Amino acid sequence: MGNELKVENLKVNLKSFSYSVRQLPTFSWQIKNENGCFQKEFRIIIAKSKDLLLKNKLLFDSKWVNSNNNTAVCIKEISDLLDTGTLYYWSVCIKDQNGNESEFSKPSCFITEFSQEKFDQLKGIWSLNKTGKEQLPDLGTTVFFRSPQFKVITENVDKAILTAVIKGNEPTLSQSCDLFFNGQSIGVGSARSHPNYHETKKTQIFYNSYDVTELIKENNLIAVKATGVDKKRAFYAFLTVYLENGLQQQVIVTSSDWKALDATAAYGDFDSKIRSLYFEMPEENVDMRYYPQGWMKNSYDDHNWNQALVKKYSLIGDDEFVSAYPSENTYRYKLSTKLQTIKVIAENDILIDLGKEVIGSLAVNINSTCDQETIIYSGEQLNDDGTVRHHLACGPDYVEKWTLVQGKNIFSTLQMKNFRYVELKGFVGEIHIGDITGWAMRQPFDDNEGSFYSDDKLLNAEYEMSKYTIEATNQDIYVDSQARERRPYEGDLLVNANTSYSISSNYSLARHSIDWLLDNPTWPEDYKLFNVEMAWYDYLYTGDISLLKTRYGILKKKFLRGPNDSDNFDEKVGLVSGNGLVDWPIRERDGFIESKYNTPFNSVYVGDYQIMAKIANELHCEQDSKFYLKRAAIIKNTLLTKLFNKQEGIFYDSMDEDGNVNKHCSHHASAYALSYQVFKDQAMADKLCTFVANNGEFVGSIYFIYFILKGLINGHHAELALKLLTNTNCGKDKKTFAAILNNLHATIAPEAWSNYYKPNLTMSHPWGASPGLVIIQGILGIEPIKPGFKEYSVDFHVGDLHEISAKVPTIQGELVFDYKLTDKYKVLKIKAPNNTIGKINLAFKSPIKEISGKACNKDNYLLIYPGASTIKFDK
Repeated sequence: MGNELKVENLKVNLKSFSYSVRQLPTFSWQIKNENGCFQKEFRIIIAKSKDLLLKNKLLFDSKWVNSNNNTAVCIKEISDLLDTGTLYYWSVCIKDQNGNESEFSKPSCFITEFSQEKFDQLKGIWSLNKTGKEQLPDLGTTVFFRSPQFKVITENVDKAILTAVIKGNEPTLSQSCDLFFNGQSIGVGSARSHPNYHETKKTQIFYNSYDVTELIKENNLIAVKATGVDKKRAFYAFLTVYLENGLQQQVIVTSSDWKALDATAAYGDFDSKIRSLYFEMPEENVDMRYYPQGWMKNSYDDHNWNQALVKKYSLIGDDEFVSAYPSENTYRYKLSTKLQTIKVIAENDILIDLGKEVIGSLAVNINSTCDQETIIYSGEQLNDDGTVRHHLACGPDYVEKWTLVQGKNIFSTLQMKNFRYVELKGFVGEIHIGDITGWAMRQPFDDNEGSFYSDDKLLNAEYEMSKYTIEATNQDIYVDSQARERRPYEGDLLVNANTSYSISSNYSLARHSIDWLLDNPTWPEDYKLFNVEMAWYDYLYTGDISLLKTRYGILKKKFLRGPNDSDNFDEKVGLVSGNGLVDWPIRERDGFIESKYNTPFNSVYVGDYQIMAKIANELHCEQDSKFYLKRAAIIKNTLLTKLFNKQEGIFYDSMDEDGNVNKHCSHHASAYALSYQVFKDQAMADKLCTFVANNGEFVGSIYFIYFILKGLINGHHAELALKLLTNTNCGKDKKTFAAILNNLHATIAPEAWSNYYKPNLTMSHPWGASPGLVIIQGILGIEPIKPGFKEYSVDFHVGDLHEISAKVPTIQGELVFDYKLTDKYKVLKIKAPNNTIGKINLAFKSPIKEISGKACNKDNYLLIYPGASTIKFDK
């Protein structure tokens, strides 16, 4: 059975269950065959229900299509067949290169997006206060809702989908809503809106849909806890039941029949706020005398709650429109208590270490021996005396008060915070492991999908920190940190997405973040260009060209960084004017001298002009491609002739308008140049790598090291990157990951090496997660060469490591990498995904002694075919 041909892991629009399909869905699947194979043909069938699909009562049959493509497959004939807001099932079978035919895959489903008319003129609900008037926006921002109990005839149900929209929060609090179905948490919504949608003045409002099929009973109830801070606040939801015969019914919708409870008293919400410089959110001073314990359960008695208030205005404004959220939903997850510890600091003062940083809130189940008040401190770090640093380094002060009643106190908080430690001050009684747990907010994450192990424990710990960083920070869009700004930035995206590509096959969040940032750019000038390379990486990893097609125009505009969006290229000089972030904080710039023409900024242009030329080629814009290649060549040549210190083999920082070169050579100038391959030959790259690697000592911030490490990878010296990562010096304020792990006790990548380098740092800032991508893309050298991972590189530089085992997720399936240094050989074992070809560059490898399995030596490359291969290199 090992050679059986199967099709699995079906996805539509990059999601296992997509409810955001518009006119043309893109289909992807993985091919399973132990001996290895290539797809030659495929056949897709579609029906309006699983039952109809299995009975072969089809809406569409592609018949056999002669194609090896199994990623982002788009079939234009489907467009006219799909209705809005409709459930469809699909299945696919393939033929391999030998004519073997698979069975049809297990059916998978998708839902087309609801029409705009579905939301026009609809009115959401909110709550009344005790006077019978609408809850005031400046007080009582949180509300509980309960639907009437309703019946569903379960035997004919194919899928039951709850769709919800909440409005009225400031953008950074957009996910302050907990949804429950029959007492079970089903998700957090709605996702942050998309202003300036695709260069218009419209704002895209997102709805989220949740599959509640497995929770359906004869009698059902929807319960909601939500926050809204302005007059537009409103909650709207409806349940759609799709039947086995392909029909659908709307079972329940928000109305005045719903019950609402003003949560002002329950959360002590009397306009007390937790603030940073960038946002504010309500304090949650939970008062269990008024908190409705068990409020989300069907059995709860809500007879004394008010009827929900149906708002007078339309849910959607004139400058807004509604779309399905294009990435995965955000859900609630209880943090494992395996690492949790509890310590009594002093009498009635208890410290809980959750073991890992949480982005989210708390789930509480405390048995109190008496009625009492306790102060709750939470934070990312501890003070020197072992208490919680509740006034976070990055601004917010997490101080709240809980009023507990004698007996059981079961509740959850709602607002998103960043913390690892919780301190109960003035608590009388005992707290046990699990009484208070992290109630995290994040997208689904398959912990088994990506893995890495080596004989270096520090490197392993860095990978795990990077992996947990991606897991914990996957909310509705990539941001710098939820602790302080909660704002997407292109520079953060650069590290966050690349690390995510290395450890997860969830590509939809990166794509959504790219699309959002194209319309809402941030202030650093180089950041705008990073979006160009991220759009290209999206194509390489997914094989889906739709983002490049739809956003090509604005990608071109990103290069126009002169006044009023003019071209900042100076033809007389051969360089672009302007500057980027370089590094942050400014004091981390290694003395970099800024002027009109700057080496880092121009280096970014070289690399991104080259990438833009590839994008233009893929879109058949040949003249554009030639233009971008020419620009890249001119700037590169000018950098090499005017800003390169030939004697030292490194780059100068900048050049003045009068042509005077500032002959200071920061590490930043050379690292950026190396990262974007501004060098003539390998000998030149060797010198640059030696300088940038700095004898195994990092220079600059934890953000900037992305360019150091990426430069060493692109300069074919990833072993020097490995040396930097495995520096074990963990002295106070040392710039090492050993210090971050041992001194800061980081579980998510921090914003800076320590509080010394950035006193207002956050401990949950993905731009510090470079080790994850460097380990996979650099040390193992695994990167896509052709779109959809059809062809990929394995350019490994393992340095002094004796043993490595890794699983690398790709859209084609997992790539398994095993390396071992034996007494005689360097042994590399690779199990490659089907429908792919790997290429090992032999230029920097030892002579091959033996090849077995699906590999062969050709044209200075070792080609790796699907299946298992073993290569023995001379030691």
